[in-house]
Amino acid sequence: MSAVLSTALLSAGAVAMSAPTASAGVRCDDNPIYTIGDKKTVWEPTNVHSDWARPGVTISYAKNKTGSWSATGTVQLGTEAGVIFAKASTSFSVSVGKTWSKSDTWTYSAKVENKRGKTKGRLMMYHEAKGFSVTKYHLEPNGRQQCVKHKIWKKTGIIAPAKRNNNLWGIQYG
Repeated sequence: MSAVLSTALLSAGAVAMSAPTASAGVRCDDNPIYTIGDKKTVWEPTNVHSDWARPGVTISYAKNKTGSWSATGTVQLGTEAGVIFAKASTSFSVSVGKTWSKSDTWTYSAKVENKRGKTKGRLMMYHEAKGFSVTKYHLEPNGRQQCVKHKIWKKTGIIAPAKRNNNLWGIQYG
C-alpha cells in the first residue's frame, strides 16, 4: 500500500508541476503605453519684445531677430521626452517639440493702454504651445488570461512649443 500511495503522490506531483499557472498562459506586451490628457492650446511669451513704454505711448517694433522658446515641465520626462512629444504631436495633430526658433524681421506696433496697477507695457510676441499631461502605463496579466493596464506615473503641467510658426503679438504689462 505504501508503494501504491508513493506512486500516486509522485504521479500527482508530476502532473501538478507540469500544469501551467493561471497567469503563465498570457504574455503581455512589455512596451510602455503613454496617454495624453488635459490638452489645451496656450500662448507663451518668447524672447522677442520691444522696450518698455508708459501708458499712452504707441510702440513700434521692427527688428531682425531669432525668436525662440523652450518647453517647460520636461525635466520630469527624462529620456522618454522624445517618445512623449511624438505621442502628443499625434494627439494634437500638430508637431510639438522641446524647442522652437524662427529667424525673421518682426514689425508691429500697438498702443500701451492704462491698466489698473500697471505702470508700463511692451510689445511681446507669444508663440503657440500645447499644454498637456502624460500618463505612463504597462500591461500585466490579471490571472484570467487577460492583460490589464496598470498606471506607473502621471506627469502634469507639460507645455511644448508647436513646431509651426504660429505667433500672436500683444502688449505685456508690468
